[in-house]
Amino acid sequence: MMMRGLFMMAGFVALSGCVAVPGGDEAMPAPLPKLSQQQDTPQLALLDYALADHFATLPKPTTCVAANDGRTPEALASEGETALMERHPRLAPFTRCVLSDGMWIDAEAEEGAANDALVVELANFTCTDEFSCTGWVRKVRGSEGMTTSRFGMEWGANGWVIAPAPVRIAQ
Repeated sequence: MMMRGLFMMAGFVALSGCVAVPGGDEAMPAPLPKLSQQQDTPQLALLDYALADHFATLPKPTTCVAANDGRTPEALASEGETALMERHPRLAPFTRCVLSDGMWIDAEAEEGAANDALVVELANFTCTDEFSCTGWVRKVRGSEGMTTSRFGMEWGANGWVIAPAPVRIAQ
């Protein structure tokens, strides 16, 4: 009985650092901690949250992230983009997404292959203090295809708590 428990515990410990990969017998390392655990990077926490939802529901197209100052999307600072790409292996660097004829395309797509791209933009991000922020996340395919959501964030004991924050229009 004690030996069986020991083998079960050893098996659990051996498997706890790996997750199964669909369609293969290989194991991948466990996902990195959520960026919501870092108080000093709320922008990355919000993008991490949006990308987790995005990749769970939309397997394609090529996806990049950007910050938008209200005029044009720009690449994130390299350390921020790298942190997001480590958490989301399917995320491509911003340089790979190129705006062409009003649509985002994958600049590295092979000729004849689908070259659709989508840019997840962080816009109008503001913090009233180090504990409370709001920001807009836009998923942009081109001039016609865009979804926009506003989120509120509060820092708490377990990290950034992120929730949709509807816009109230004055009457």
